[in-house]
Amino acid sequence: MPGITDNWQTSKINLGPGKMYGNLGGTNNAPWDLGAGVRLLLFSDGTPSSTQNPNAVHLGMTEGGEEWSVKPTKTDFFADEFIDPITSRITANETLISGSLLQISDMPVQVILNPTATRADLAGVQRMTFGAGTIVYRSFAVIWPVEGDPTKFNVFHIYKGYNDQGLASQITSKKLGASPFAIRGYADTARAAADTTGEFFIQTGGGS
Repeated sequence: MPGITDNWQTSKINLGPGKMYGNLGGTNNAPWDLGAGVRLLLFSDGTPSSTQNPNAVHLGMTEGGEEWSVKPTKTDFFADEFIDPITSRITANETLISGSLLQISDMPVQVILNPTATRADLAGVQRMTFGAGTIVYRSFAVIWPVEGDPTKFNVFHIYKGYNDQGLASQITSKKLGASPFAIRGYADTARAAADTTGEFFIQTGGGS
């Protein structure tokens, strides 16, 4: 019988730069609200469709790109008669998009990064206030081209999340002021059990 075919595919290696978007969906300031089975639609250039996502915001430049992760937590169960676990169960899951953003003085970006910030412009002033508030969940995605084919795109999409790092920016002449972010995914309990938090997909066809 023949051996196993080698799997050398540079198109399956992630290489940026990518672009980060927030406030995706059909409703302003809402988590992904377009129903189960409705994926994020892209224009032919890889940006989110403005028809589907009229309030989406590109979060701008980063210090070193974005990182996404899905990390399940497993609990092992033991029987007294065996020294090794006899079964296990996934008891938690952490879904994140993280990095450090540079365009922190962009007010729409600040609103998205700070879950309790309130936009409160005055005459001649762009203004943000901070104080008591409730968490506002939003939908986020990072999008980057398939290596070797800039007409195809990888997408990591969190349906419902918020930035749990708040805002911080050093003001100095020695380096760019950057604010670390970590978009933490939360389960949308109205969705199917295997599709509550997010998705990764590769758009191989034309723009939607």
